[in-house]
Amino acid sequence: MFKPKLLKKLRATLFELWLPIPLLAFGCWGLSGIVMYAVLNRDYKAPKYLQLESQPKPLQITVPYIVAPRAIFIEVDKNRGISQVKVQTKDFPMTEIIFEFSTTDTLQLEAEISKVLGMSKQEIRKLRSSPKT
Repeated sequence: MFKPKLLKKLRATLFELWLPIPLLAFGCWGLSGIVMYAVLNRDYKAPKYLQLESQPKPLQITVPYIVAPRAIFIEVDKNRGISQVKVQTKDFPMTEIIFEFSTTDTLQLEAEISKVLGMSKQEIRKLRSSPKT
Protein backbone atom coordinates (compact mmCIF):
# COMPACT_ATOMS: atom_id res chain seq x y z
CA MET A 1 0.00 0.00 0.00
CA PHE A 2 2.86 2.33 0.64
CA LYS A 3 4.37 1.87 -2.83
CA PRO A 4 1.44 3.14 -4.94
CA LYS A 5 1.27 6.45 -3.01
CA LEU A 6 4.99 6.96 -3.43
CA LEU A 7 4.74 6.07 -7.13
CA LYS A 8 1.90 8.60 -7.65
CA LYS A 9 3.95 11.35 -5.99
CA LEU A 10 7.03 10.39 -7.97
CA ARG A 11 5.13 10.46 -11.28
CA ALA A 12 3.67 13.86 -10.50
CA THR A 13 7.04 15.38 -9.70
CA LEU A 14 8.68 13.88 -12.81
CA PHE A 15 5.87 15.24 -14.99
CA GLU A 16 6.22 18.66 -13.40
CA LEU A 17 9.99 18.51 -13.92
CA TRP A 18 10.05 17.50 -17.60
CA LEU A 19 7.07 19.51 -18.88
CA PRO A 20 8.69 22.98 -18.69
CA ILE A 21 11.88 21.93 -20.53
CA PRO A 22 10.29 21.62 -24.03
CA LEU A 23 8.23 24.74 -23.38
CA LEU A 24 11.38 26.62 -22.43
CA ALA A 25 13.16 25.34 -25.56
CA PHE A 26 10.33 26.50 -27.84
CA GLY A 27 10.31 29.87 -26.08
CA CYS A 28 14.06 30.35 -26.64
CA TRP A 29 13.73 29.30 -30.27
CA GLY A 30 10.90 31.75 -30.90
CA LEU A 31 12.68 34.60 -29.10
CA SER A 32 15.90 34.00 -31.04
CA GLY A 33 13.92 34.18 -34.31
CA ILE A 34 12.44 37.53 -33.32
CA VAL A 35 15.84 38.93 -32.33
CA MET A 36 17.43 37.63 -35.56
CA TYR A 37 14.70 39.26 -37.66
CA ALA A 38 15.19 42.59 -35.87
CA VAL A 39 18.99 42.53 -36.29
CA LEU A 40 18.97 41.53 -39.97
CA ASN A 41 16.35 44.13 -40.93
CA ARG A 42 18.07 46.99 -39.10
CA ASP A 43 18.88 50.08 -41.15
CA TYR A 44 22.59 50.79 -40.89
CA LYS A 45 22.33 54.23 -42.53
CA ALA A 46 25.17 53.37 -44.88
CA PRO A 47 25.35 55.40 -48.09
CA LYS A 48 24.29 53.48 -51.17
CA TYR A 49 26.80 55.18 -53.43
CA LEU A 50 30.45 56.02 -52.94
CA GLN A 51 31.24 59.72 -52.93
CA LEU A 52 34.66 60.64 -54.26
CA GLU A 53 36.50 63.80 -53.39
CA SER A 54 37.34 66.06 -56.31
CA GLN A 55 40.88 66.76 -55.05
CA PRO A 56 42.59 64.04 -53.01
CA LYS A 57 44.38 65.30 -49.93
CA PRO A 58 48.17 64.97 -50.06
CA LEU A 59 49.69 62.46 -47.68
CA GLN A 60 52.15 63.64 -45.08
CA ILE A 61 54.88 61.05 -44.80
CA THR A 62 57.43 60.95 -42.04
CA VAL A 63 59.97 58.22 -41.49
CA PRO A 64 59.42 56.85 -37.95
CA TYR A 65 63.08 56.54 -37.08
CA ILE A 66 66.38 57.83 -38.36
CA VAL A 67 67.29 56.13 -41.62
CA ALA A 68 70.88 55.79 -42.78
CA PRO A 69 70.58 55.86 -46.58
CA ARG A 70 73.18 54.20 -48.75
CA ALA A 71 71.93 55.43 -52.12
CA ILE A 72 69.00 57.37 -53.59
CA PHE A 73 67.63 56.52 -57.04
CA ILE A 74 65.22 58.91 -58.76
CA GLU A 75 62.96 58.11 -61.72
CA VAL A 76 61.11 61.07 -63.25
CA ASP A 77 58.00 60.42 -65.34
CA LYS A 78 57.20 63.72 -67.07
CA ASN A 79 54.17 62.26 -68.88
CA ARG A 80 52.37 61.54 -65.60
CA GLY A 81 54.03 64.39 -63.70
CA ILE A 82 55.38 62.24 -60.87
CA SER A 83 58.77 61.18 -59.58
CA GLN A 84 59.53 57.86 -57.93
CA VAL A 85 62.32 57.86 -55.37
CA LYS A 86 63.95 54.65 -54.11
CA VAL A 87 66.09 54.97 -51.01
CA GLN A 88 68.39 52.06 -50.21
CA THR A 89 69.22 51.99 -46.52
CA LYS A 90 71.92 50.42 -44.40
CA ASP A 91 69.39 49.25 -41.82
CA PHE A 92 68.33 45.62 -41.79
CA PRO A 93 64.52 45.77 -41.31
CA MET A 94 63.96 48.26 -44.12
CA THR A 95 66.47 47.81 -46.92
CA GLU A 96 64.53 49.92 -49.43
CA ILE A 97 61.93 52.69 -49.10
CA ILE A 98 59.94 53.88 -52.12
CA PHE A 99 58.35 57.33 -52.30
CA GLU A 100 56.28 58.99 -55.02
CA PHE A 101 56.20 62.76 -55.33
CA SER A 102 53.97 64.84 -57.57
CA THR A 103 56.77 67.00 -58.92
CA THR A 104 59.32 66.65 -61.69
CA ASP A 105 61.49 69.66 -60.85
CA THR A 106 64.81 68.57 -59.35
CA LEU A 107 65.03 71.41 -56.82
CA GLN A 108 61.52 70.76 -55.50
CA LEU A 109 62.24 67.05 -55.48
CA GLU A 110 65.41 67.53 -53.43
CA ALA A 111 63.47 69.70 -50.98
CA GLU A 112 60.75 67.03 -50.61
CA ILE A 113 63.27 64.23 -50.09
CA SER A 114 65.22 66.25 -47.53
CA LYS A 115 62.00 67.01 -45.66
CA VAL A 116 60.90 63.38 -45.59
CA LEU A 117 64.29 61.92 -44.64
CA GLY A 118 65.30 64.76 -42.33
CA MET A 119 68.59 65.36 -44.14
CA SER A 120 70.18 68.40 -45.73
CA LYS A 121 70.06 68.96 -49.49
CA GLN A 122 73.83 68.60 -49.78
CA GLU A 123 73.72 65.11 -48.25
CA ILE A 124 70.97 64.14 -50.67
CA ARG A 125 72.97 65.41 -53.64
CA LYS A 126 75.90 63.23 -52.57
CA LEU A 127 73.73 60.10 -52.33
CA ARG A 128 71.49 60.46 -55.36
CA SER A 129 72.14 59.10 -58.78
CA SER A 130 71.30 61.00 -61.95
CA PRO A 131 67.54 61.11 -62.66
CA LYS A 132 66.26 58.62 -65.20
CA THR A 133 63.61 59.96 -67.56
